[in-house]
Order: sequence, then C-alpha cells, then structure tokens
Amino acid sequence: MNSVKSISKITCFSIFFVIFVFIAAILGCLYQKSSYMPTNNIIINLTDDDHFADTLTREGISNNFFITKISIKIMALFGYEAKFGEYALPHRVSLYEAIKIINSGNVVIHRITIPEGFPTVYTLRRIESNEHLSGEIEQIPQEGSIMPGTYCFKYPTTKQEIIRIAQKEMVEFLQKEWPKRSLLCTLKNPYEVLILASIVEKETSTEREIVAGVYLHRLKINMKLQSCPTVIYAHKKGKKLEHTLKYSELNIDSPYNTYRHKGLPPTPITNPGKESIIATLHPQKTENLFFVFDGISKHIFSKTYEEHKRNIAAVRKAKPQN
Repeated sequence: MNSVKSISKITCFSIFFVIFVFIAAILGCLYQKSSYMPTNNIIINLTDDDHFADTLTREGISNNFFITKISIKIMALFGYEAKFGEYALPHRVSLYEAIKIINSGNVVIHRITIPEGFPTVYTLRRIESNEHLSGEIEQIPQEGSIMPGTYCFKYPTTKQEIIRIAQKEMVEFLQKEWPKRSLLCTLKNPYEVLILASIVEKETSTEREIVAGVYLHRLKINMKLQSCPTVIYAHKKGKKLEHTLKYSELNIDSPYNTYRHKGLPPTPITNPGKESIIATLHPQKTENLFFVFDGISKHIFSKTYEEHKRNIAAVRKAKPQN
C-alpha cells in the first residue's frame, strides 16, 4: 500500500515538474530578449497561429516554433491576437513584446509627397519608385487630375489606389470651392479653372492672384494668353525643358501653344496645388495685360505692350553679365 502511495507521489511530482518546466519554457520564450535585428518591418499577411508563429521564428524573435505557437495561443486567451499589417519592432524585442505590438494594430504609416506643379509624367515616376506601394499603375491619370500633397498609407496599398485617392481629393476640392468663386472668375466650369490654375502654377509661386487676373483679363478681351509654360508643355508634355525657351520654339503647331491659339489649352499642363486653384477662383482685379519676371523674386506688371517692352529691357539691363 505504501509503495503504491509512493509511486503516486512520484507520478504527481513528475507531472508537476513537467508542467513547471513547460511553464518555465513558455515564460522564458515569452520574456527573453531575442537576437532580432530590424532590417525590414515585419509583415503579417495572415493571422492564423501557424503563420504568426512561423513569421516570428523566421525573423529570429523566437527560436522554437512549437513553443512560440503555444505562447501565441495562451496570449490569445488574454485578448492578444495577431492583427493584419506591417509593424516596426525594436531591436532585441521579446516574444511577449512582439505579440503585444502586433496585437495593438499600430501599423507602420508610410508617406508619399506629390509636390505642387508636378506634372503627371513625374508624379507617376515618384509613385512607381515608392518601394512601399504594390501592384502596377493600371490606368494613366489625365494631366491635372491629381491633387498635390502628402498622402499617408499603410500596407498593403497599391500604386493605383494612391492615384485614385489623389484624384478623389482633386475632384472634392474643386466641387467644394467652385460655388465660392468670385464674380471676377469668368470661367465656365471647374475644369476650365483647373486648366488656368495649372498655367498659374507654372508661372509663379508668389503672385498667383494677380497673374490669374491678368490671364482672365486676356480671355475676357479675346486676347491670346501667350504663356511660355504652355509652349514648353507642347514640346515636352510635362518633362523639363533643358534650356531656355527659344523664340523659334514659339512657332510649334500645337493646341497647347497659346502664342498661336486663343483661349485655354485643351487640358491642364500640370497638377496645380490648392493655392493656384484658389487664386484662379478668386483673382485680383487688374487692368494689366502683361508681366515679366524681374529675375529675383517678383513680376513687373503693365497695361500696354509698349510699357511691357520697356520692362523687359530694364530687366535685361539689370541682369548680371557672365
């Protein structure tokens, strides 16, 4: 009888010992600092235990798949479960800390900036080169349809989705601001505003309202816009002209050449920012018809062509000679 009791005690002790060792192994696995060295963010594509445990083991956060899987199941009982997404984990993160972070849903936020006046050709290059965006650009956006700005996104976001978001931002902004337009803005619809705003964007970054006023004044009296940026677009379709526009290049036969054709060009010539759109909707009243850049920071405006020619001559005279 005593021997049976002894065997029972030994058996119970053995079971408790095994349980103790197992729990110790789990706790050790959970709280021990890992050898994890962050080179890339951790991406959780699936939230099942096997995928989660395999990812953490493969990344060196744990060195035992089986114990990692059990640890994940135990922590899940307390509400700590994997959430889909991309996570930045710190150096030597413990398994417990990793599971908590991946449960938090605090995923990595990426950003992409599209500068004001960035034509579509360069906008697409920037989107294509962003390593955090996936997929391919399925549809080339129309010039002027993308709102410049900084866009935040998280994994997985596609290149086409960023384009869609930026286009939606442009449409919504125009819809919101168009009804607020000044009586001085005599354009027929928001698309015409977009076209003229794109010209204003390429002409100046400081005197947008008065430049918009000059162009609207020209349109009102049926005078050609004679905007150099439209001619450059006719030649390069948004790409940079590597030299100063030549007088001979003003003769290009293109509907974008506002030196040859009256009215607005057929489409925008870049993606204008909000300030240029607002300036076009709320132009400064002016009798001026001409302007020339002073070579430093502002434009010199004039009402007559004769005055304009004198201003050009004065700017050229003041320009330092090489």
